[in-house]
This record gives sequence, C-alpha cells and structure tokens, in this order.
Amino acid sequence: MARPSEPRAAPRGPIPIRLVVALAGWLLAAASVSAASAQVIDTLAAVVNSRTVAASDIALARALGTFGFTASADAMARKDIDRYVDVVLILQESERIGISVEPADTDRAWNGLVARTGGEAALQRWLDGNAIDRDWARHVIELDVQRQKFLAERFAAFVIPSEDDITRRLAPGQTDEAARERAREALVRAAAEKAQAEWLDGARRRAAIRILIGDGAVIAPPFPPP
Repeated sequence: MARPSEPRAAPRGPIPIRLVVALAGWLLAAASVSAASAQVIDTLAAVVNSRTVAASDIALARALGTFGFTASADAMARKDIDRYVDVVLILQESERIGISVEPADTDRAWNGLVARTGGEAALQRWLDGNAIDRDWARHVIELDVQRQKFLAERFAAFVIPSEDDITRRLAPGQTDEAARERAREALVRAAAEKAQAEWLDGARRRAAIRILIGDGAVIAPPFPPP
C-alpha cells in the first residue's frame, strides 16, 4: 500500500509482446547457462577463518603460477591445500595491517603472465575455453602481488645483512658491487622467508582451519594450465 506522501500506482495494463519475447529469451539463455554450469562440479577443499577455499581457487593459482605454485596439470593433493591455506592467512593479515597494491604493479604482473602464456590472444583463448572470468584471473594476479608485498614490507624491510655476511656469501673471485648486491638480496630474502615461516606457524595455531578432504585424497583440477 502506498504511503500518503507517495503517488498512487498507475493501473497496470497488459505486458507488451516485445517484453514477453525478451523475457522468454532471457529464461532460455539462463536455462542454457545453468545446464552448462551443472556439468562443472567444484570441490570445497578447506575453510580458513570462515573463508572457503575451492578446488578451482587452487587450480587457478597453479595454472597462473601464482602464490608460489608451479603450473601443473597433476591432481591436487593435501600439500597444495596447505600451501593455499598459508596464502589465505598471509592475505588476511596483509589486509589487516593495510598493505595495498598499486594498479601499475598489477599491470606489470599481468603483462608478465601474458608474456609467459604466449601473448594476449593465447591467454584469452585459454580463459574462454575454460570459462574462466578474466577479472577473476586478474584478481588472483593482484593478490599474488599483495602476497609478495607482505613478505617485503612485513619481514624483508627489517633485515639488514652485515658486510661480513655479504662477503661470506660471495663465491670465490666475486668482488664487484653487482655480485655483492645479489648476495645481499639473497640474504635478505632467506631471512625474510624464515621469519614469515615462523609467523605462519603461529598464525595456523591461532586460525580456525578445516581441511575438507581426507589424508591421501586427491582432487582432479577442473581445468588445465595454459
């Protein structure tokens, strides 16, 4: 019922035939999409602090070579789920402390993916052929950049190798500044990864994690890598 301040609803006439035709077309299209979607069965693999992880999440991360995964068409096992759980914990913490990603950083990472997969046309064919939304794939690339920024800003930024440590890291005969810089970067990364691993040990204990497949079980990936 309309409120006193609202105008009375206009009398409704018959629905125009063009609207009926459009509605019928939409229903047929929706039915076709539903039938096609029913053929694709995803598997829920884990829940991390109420955030669900599906097999398709892990498969896309592996296909794109993100989150430390290597592109593979092999069945997904418990180790893949555990790795993705760690990624979820990292991303949740990075959001909590305010780490963000600049669009230009995502663009660079996306362009790297395009180059690795044989070009824009090849990548788009793979996305279309496997019914993978382009925005979903791009978001995964963005999250991978965020994961790397977390390592850099939360841990690596606080590692300062001594000159003696850098010298000991050098191979015999290496004395130039470029070699010292590579040695310094390697020391920083190793220390940062060690610190992150220790942080993850505690984060796993504090988190509510449920793995939803049995020990030794595997999940067939819903699509192959490009």
